[in-house]
Amino acid sequence: MNIHFINVGQGNMVLIQIPEGKTILCDCNITQSNKDNVLRYIKKALGVSEADMLLNKYGKGSLIDIFINTHRDSDHMRGLKIIDDEFGVKEIWDTGVPGTTTDSSEYREYMNLKRNKGSEKESRKYWDFGECRLRIMNGKHDDFSDANEQSFVVKLEYKGKGIMLAGDTSYRSWKEFIEIYYTEDDLYSDILLTSHHGSISFFDDPSDSKNYYTSHILKINPAISIISVGYNNTHPDTNAVKLYETYSRGSNRGNKVFTTLEKGNMLLTIDESGGWSLKCNQ
Repeated sequence: MNIHFINVGQGNMVLIQIPEGKTILCDCNITQSNKDNVLRYIKKALGVSEADMLLNKYGKGSLIDIFINTHRDSDHMRGLKIIDDEFGVKEIWDTGVPGTTTDSSEYREYMNLKRNKGSEKESRKYWDFGECRLRIMNGKHDDFSDANEQSFVVKLEYKGKGIMLAGDTSYRSWKEFIEIYYTEDDLYSDILLTSHHGSISFFDDPSDSKNYYTSHILKINPAISIISVGYNNTHPDTNAVKLYETYSRGSNRGNKVFTTLEKGNMLLTIDESGGWSLKCNQ
């Protein structure tokens, strides 16, 4: 299985290729400045020819089976129409929670696509694609008012390995919702795509004035934490990076935290034996 953490600047985009033939895209952030590089990378990753592209453009095929939108913020859905035009998207999943940029052109464009291809998925559900299990561990919750707290948390399980995609969730999503329903074995993951571009909100519990909330990261226990981030004055938060470094156990080379800003596109490969490798600057 190949999982591509695509460098899209201050946003998020993960391309998942499941051996049984499913291709999933989680989040999207295509801008004028990164468009050519992102499309070139996806085309190469999918191994598509110009003929494949033409077939899609004329409505005879879709190369992306599912688009999962963790939440409806612009930096997680911007440019999905470009992906649909270029590669085709069969189905769109989201939480059903309105985002914080509902008056933006990106939001209107996304919702037009979702109305035609979309469905809303509940938390605490899973889908099996061959030997890969995809879990949605967090989502719409009536007790939460913040859209970020209701982000999808997606976990992939394949050959005994776990990959956690944390959306923009805060400590509260985990403390009051996710951890109640899942065991440590359920949460344990080898790779963690960190929440909200390395924001401190993942750890910062206002009820604890002395220590950050770390119960969730202890249970996830990642080998490597990946931060999807661009040039920004607030992300990643210095204290959050230190916490990810403290609570990531490290790869066999001792690596603990990578950012897309420094490492570019990253390719995680899980082989048939369950071994994994993470290649940077792809």
